[in-house]
Amino acid sequence: MSTPDLDRLLADSPARSPHRCCFVLQVRPEKLTEYVGAHQDVWAEMRQALAEAGWRNYSLFLRAEDGMIIGYFESEDVEAAQEAIARAAISPRWEAAMSEYFTPGGGEKQILPQYFHLA
Repeated sequence: MSTPDLDRLLADSPARSPHRCCFVLQVRPEKLTEYVGAHQDVWAEMRQALAEAGWRNYSLFLRAEDGMIIGYFESEDVEAAQEAIARAAISPRWEAAMSEYFTPGGGEKQILPQYFHLA
């Protein structure tokens, strides 16, 4: 639940970083095995596109009980890296292939605000 005070705290947090991004996705529980399997052999074109877009240290984490996926990556400029991967020629094909795994609306990244970082 968001409030104006919480929104302001999150927006003004000195821990916010243009170099780190964490997000949530929601996979259909009955599709988890297939979804995880698809990520054991991510297409070389997609891996290359992510690297060229500036995505580094990209990781996905799974809460198997309900299909919640947490994604994390680093970049020199997270916003620019997200825009670059969205423009990559391979992205629409990858997104289409992955769409069957997500709950309605669950394939849209929900970016989580960073409010603490211990370097």
